[in-house]
Amino acid sequence: MVEESLLTEDVRAHIGKTADRGLARVTPQALLRASETYFGAPWEPAPAHGEPVPGIVVAALETESFGLEMPSVMPNSLLISNEWQFERQLRMGEELEVQARLADISERFGGRFGYSLYFRSEVEFREPGTDTVVARSSQTMMQYDAASAAGGGDEE
Repeated sequence: MVEESLLTEDVRAHIGKTADRGLARVTPQALLRASETYFGAPWEPAPAHGEPVPGIVVAALETESFGLEMPSVMPNSLLISNEWQFERQLRMGEELEVQARLADISERFGGRFGYSLYFRSEVEFREPGTDTVVARSSQTMMQYDAASAAGGGDEE
C-alpha cells in the first residue's frame, strides 16, 4: 500500500503540457465507433456529408489526440469521466484542428481503489487555421494499483 505521495515534482511537471495541433475529420467511421461504444449500435440514419452529426463523435475524435503523453505512475487505469462542450454543431466530413493538454493531476489516499492518481486532460477542437473553438472535451483517468485496492485487487 502506498503511504506517501507519488505526485512528485517530475510528475507535476507534466501539468500544462500540450500536444502539437493535429487534424481530425468527422467521418462515418468515427461516428460508428462512438455510437457503438456509447449505444451498442450504429447511429441511424447516418448523416450525409455536410449534415449535422451527434456530439458523441468527439469521443472518437479525442482518442485521435496527437502526442499527449501521460506519465504512467501506477499499473492500472480507469476512465472516470468525460465532459463535452459545444459552441456549434459538428458536421459530417468537416476537418478540425485538435489539440490536447494535460490540465491537472491530483491524488487520493484510501478509498475503494486505495491510493490513486487522477489525470484530467482537455482537448480543443478548432476551425482549421484559427483559434475559433467549436468543441471541447475533458477526460479524467485514474491510475491505481489493484493489489492495494480494497478487496485485494478484485477490481482488475
